[in-house]
This record gives sequence, structure tokens and C-alpha cells, in this order.
Amino acid sequence: MEKAMVVTLIITLLTGFSQEQNILPPGPINKEVGANVLFTIISSPEPVHAIRWHFNGSEVIRYIPPGPEIVNSDYRGRVFLNYSSGDLELKGLSMNDSGQYTIILTFQSGLGVQDHILLQVFEPVFVISITSPEGNLIEYSSANFTCEGNGTISTTVWMKEYEILAPSSSIQFLDDNRTMVISPVKRSDSGNYQCAMSNPVSSSSAHYSITVNYGPDVRIFGAQTLEEGSDILLLCSPDSVPPATITWTVKGMSTRSAALYVTENSNPSDSGDYNCTCWNNVTGITASAVQVLTVRAVSSRLGPGVETGIILGVIAVVLILVVVIYFLIKRSKKPAKAVRETPVSMTADQQTDVTSGYNNMVAETLKRSKELTAGFTYHTQNGRSSPPLYENQSQTTPARRNRPPLPQNRETNDSELYCSAIVTSNN
Repeated sequence: MEKAMVVTLIITLLTGFSQEQNILPPGPINKEVGANVLFTIISSPEPVHAIRWHFNGSEVIRYIPPGPEIVNSDYRGRVFLNYSSGDLELKGLSMNDSGQYTIILTFQSGLGVQDHILLQVFEPVFVISITSPEGNLIEYSSANFTCEGNGTISTTVWMKEYEILAPSSSIQFLDDNRTMVISPVKRSDSGNYQCAMSNPVSSSSAHYSITVNYGPDVRIFGAQTLEEGSDILLLCSPDSVPPATITWTVKGMSTRSAALYVTENSNPSDSGDYNCTCWNNVTGITASAVQVLTVRAVSSRLGPGVETGIILGVIAVVLILVVVIYFLIKRSKKPAKAVRETPVSMTADQQTDVTSGYNNMVAETLKRSKELTAGFTYHTQNGRSSPPLYENQSQTTPARRNRPPLPQNRETNDSELYCSAIVTSNN
């Protein structure tokens, strides 16, 4: 048996292993420090007789049946070999384990194959931070930002609002992208920035908010021409970071410190220059803007004389209407004129005829009255006779007829009454 082993070794030394075959997966294999790695043989054309693993040209472990295996002292307790398949497991990786691993297989036929794979061991990336210039960042200055981190850093990427930044006329990257230089700094550079560092097995990032102080750039919004009686509304709008201090100056006098300037019921004396002055306490810049305002006087279209005439005319018309209405009301309430009767003078013969006629009329009236009352029934109550009751008489009191009153100072004698009766009868 020992002779066979010696023969195999002699053949191996004489022929060598010039034949390479893909018996390992494609690399590299990336692992963190402290992790384990398993090198797996994916194919073997013949039964394996001898196995050897090398690292960067140095033997790690060797096994030739019937054994025992031979292990490099640097790997004792960390490597484990599968005798049947040739797989190798390496535990507790360190940065020194990074490199090329080679597998050499010898088959029972005496032929052999070899293959190799790259192992990369990385420290995880952690403790990322961004350093920036001290003090306030002012527009048109220059600034350097540095991304710092621990671990094995393979790549560094700068982003703004999570969009990757590329070099430009104002942005440059130095020291493997770890330093970002912005020159000149503009107000548009304000925002949230991210620095991401990574390697094949880990990554980490840091955030930084950049505030660019600038301004003020002053503008005034408002009308330039107004009519008398209108309100003055002027808005001073300074574009500034931080917000600027505002001062209004009108006709050489400082008046207000608010952004909105308001004056009610303006008049022509309010015309003039309205100056808004703004100051940024960080940039130290003072800027101003001027609004020229004209308040036009509103003149009467009719003239003062015409307006006075119209007012007096209206008053006169009102007075005339009042007088007319008064007389109409007074006239409607005036009583009707009384009718005056003139007595008729009669002779003695005429008076005798009138008296005779009056007596005859009275006698005739009494006669007809007796005929009419013949059918009446009188009732006696308490010894008194009551008025006659008609059979069809209503028990309700008849309504009194409205008769015009006689004149108060009228005196009518019998001769006048008789004369009126005779004249009416003759007619």
C-alpha cells in the first residue's frame, strides 16, 4: 500500500496538474469578518483519491487516504474537510483570510484537476457622519463636506434628496468621493444631502441639511396710481434667508416695520416715494426698493356752482309740494255752504186761504189715521196702554233713518210751512 502511495506521488510530481476544470462556483465569495464560508465542489468526474487546498500558494490542508489529514497550524480548529466530496469549510473569517483558494483533486486513475476561487472578507460599514464648515454658509462662498465612516469602504456616493449627484461646474468630488466641494455655493444648493458608504456585504449612510443664507432681494407689490379716497396697500417682499428686518420710509421719515404698508382714505398729499429697506443679520447685506405712488384728486364733473344750484332746486321743489298738499287737504275738509230760506210775505186773504188749507189737511190726516189704526190691537200693562202691535210687526227696533239736521238758528212759522205746501201742491 505504501508503494502505491509513493508511485502516486511520483506520478503527480512528474506530470503535474496542467488540466484545469470548473469544479468550483464562480467567484468571488464575499463575507463579513467573523462569518463562515463553505467552498463547495460542484462536480467531480471520477472518485476522489487525494485532496489538497491551498491559500495564495500555501497549503491549508491535505488528505491522502488512508490518512490522517495534514492541517496548517494557522488553520487548526477553523477548517473542516469533507473526504468524499472535497468540500472545505472555513470558520471565523478575518480580514487576513481574503485571497485566492485553490483546490487540487487526484483521482484513482492518477489524473488530477484543479480550480480556484476568490474570497473577499469585509468589515461592516458603520458610524457614518458628515463634517461641514463651521459657521453659517453664505451664498457665493465655497464649502467642503466630508463623509467619514468605519469599516471596509468600497464605494462612496453623494446624493441630494436621494438622487445621486454627479460632478458639475460647481460640484467636485475628491478622495475617492469622500469629500464633496461646492464652489460657489448658491441658494439652490439648500436641501437635504445624503452620503452612502458601502461594500459588498454592508452599507450605511448619513444625512446632512445644508442651509444657504442669502439676500435680501427686495420687491414692492402694489398700485402706482390711486384715486383720492382709495386705500394705500403696499407689500414689501424681501427674498431672504433668514428673514430680513423691514423698515418703511415715506418722504424721508421712517414709519413702519411691517411688510404690509396700509393707509386708509388717501389724498393727493400721500403721493411720493415709498421706500422699503431690508437688512439680513447673517449675510450683513442691506437692500431696498422704491415705489413711486401718485394719488389723483377726484374733481367734480358739474362744478361747485352747478351742484349748489341743484341742491337749492331740489329744496324748492320739496317746499312747493308741501304747500300744494297742505291746501288740498284743507280744501277737502271745508263744510258745505248752508241753504238760506227766505220767508214769503202774504196778504190777509192769502193767509186765510193757507189757514183753511192747513185745517183741511190736518182733518184729512186725522181721518186717515183713524182708518189705519182701526185694525191695531192695544195691550195694557200696569194700567198703561202700550203701542199697537201689528200682526206682521218685527220685534226688533227698526233702524232710524239718517236725516240731515235742521239748521240751528232756523225759525219756521206756520205761514211759511203752509206756503211751501201750497206751492208744492200747485207744482
